[in-house]
Amino acid sequence: MESGQSDIRNKILAPVFKKIGIIEQWGNGLKLIAEELQNYPEIGLDWKEPGIAFRVTFTNKNFKQQQELQQELQQELQQETLFTKILKELIDKTLSRKEISAELGQKTISGQLNEILKKLQESKLVKWTIKDKHKSPKQKFRITERGRAFLKLLQTKVK
Repeated sequence: MESGQSDIRNKILAPVFKKIGIIEQWGNGLKLIAEELQNYPEIGLDWKEPGIAFRVTFTNKNFKQQQELQQELQQELQQETLFTKILKELIDKTLSRKEISAELGQKTISGQLNEILKKLQESKLVKWTIKDKHKSPKQKFRITERGRAFLKLLQTKVK
């Protein structure tokens, strides 16, 4: 097949296709397709002859990369949504990690929640109620003025 030689599978249709101009010559199609695909390096071409069948497969070489990017963006969006939910929960109250986790519908305190709370603190959107005792069982989180302004900004962006 790669050499451009092929056998006519349908001896009735092939001459008709050639006569009406659909095909130029036998065995030329895949070669023309492969040459044209050189303009599209992200598309792969594969052909096989399993038994009496013939199979042509076109693949998107960037599919895995695009899928990974989409998954990464989805995680970021989910994390951003959790940021907003946590800030909204803290508007009128102070909550512990366990209480925040319960408000979000989680059964236990997840590593993701801890990571988000850390990022919220680093961004100065939330702060601890007991400044010097980070591991105190009475430790809670409260929203900062910066956190309130951030939420307000998000709400005006949505409208």
